[in-house]
Amino acid sequence: MVLSYVRDLLERMTGARPEPDDDGDLLITYGGATFYSRVTNPDDAIVQVFGVAVADVDPTPELFEAINEINRSIGFARAFWVGGQVLVEAEIWGVDVNPSNFQHACWNIASAIDRFGPSLIEQFGGRPRFEELKEPEYDQGELFRANGHGPYL
Repeated sequence: MVLSYVRDLLERMTGARPEPDDDGDLLITYGGATFYSRVTNPDDAIVQVFGVAVADVDPTPELFEAINEINRSIGFARAFWVGGQVLVEAEIWGVDVNPSNFQHACWNIASAIDRFGPSLIEQFGGRPRFEELKEPEYDQGELFRANGHGPYL
């Protein structure tokens, strides 16, 4: 039921109803940013919104320290390394998902990736994910200003 609701929200936000991929993830392109959503734990659903800040990066103690610094400076989200990627993720309890808090999670993830991804790549290598899909006029600041919200960074 929560998955269907999240798909409805995404259709209203983006104009397209996403289908889950093989991992159950929903690909989101919103405001020029691209990331994912997933619903876990069917008995007590959790909605995750996440994006790849850096792909193809090796784990090092220095990278983990940088991720810890990111986590000290962002709210309502967390960064972590898994499977050669640094992800930024927010979670919403399934019964609490509504258009406002779901959009906020999307904006927060996109903002954190834009803010921290380039410096992580510069320091530790790897590559951005979905950077090539950003539209020429993409401006995260405009996305926030247009909707009256700001990032929790």
